[in-house]
Amino acid sequence: MGVISPTLAVRDVRKTIDFYQNSLGFKLGMVFPDINNPEYADLAKDGMVLMFLPAKNLSIAEKATRGIGVNLYMQIDGDIDQYYHELKKRGVNIVIDIKDEPYGIRDFTVADIDGYQLTFNQVSKTAKKCLSCSMPMTKAEDFGGGNPANLYCVHCSNQDGSLKSYDEVFEGMVNLMIKTQSMTRESAEEAVKGYMARMPAWSGD
Repeated sequence: MGVISPTLAVRDVRKTIDFYQNSLGFKLGMVFPDINNPEYADLAKDGMVLMFLPAKNLSIAEKATRGIGVNLYMQIDGDIDQYYHELKKRGVNIVIDIKDEPYGIRDFTVADIDGYQLTFNQVSKTAKKCLSCSMPMTKAEDFGGGNPANLYCVHCSNQDGSLKSYDEVFEGMVNLMIKTQSMTRESAEEAVKGYMARMPAWSGD
């Protein structure tokens, strides 16, 4: 599986390091050339890494607005409610309060000192996940057969709630990826095979 590590242009790398370490609880990784005069730094949380460079080194004006339209969606470990309350106590700018989304995710959004937004999220404790495709199920109509006790979602189930065959689920997911991600059929099939192999319903197939 690949890894993406965004690079953000900031006004002051030292202040950014301080904010991400002491306010957000990130761990400092590499700093170049040194901590007193950083021209590069990366910080990580739960295996996710963000990299930072001075905006001036990228020919970005000092007064230029940063962060507009940028939202880093970060799925974290631990207790998201505890983390939320920790950040509130530290005075972090929380721009969207914690809440359960209708699609089964619990999240909240903060802004860093340069205006970049980070949405910390987890699967809601009130949501169940389909064992076939991992779709969060929060409402009765999300479950196969409309039965909240079902382990499979409506998309992976027959009308009576029973699990569809591997080939049926596979074909549905392939078509969804082609439609929503503009993938070729070959690449969609490869992606879906890898994804389904990790799902409890199909891990033995």
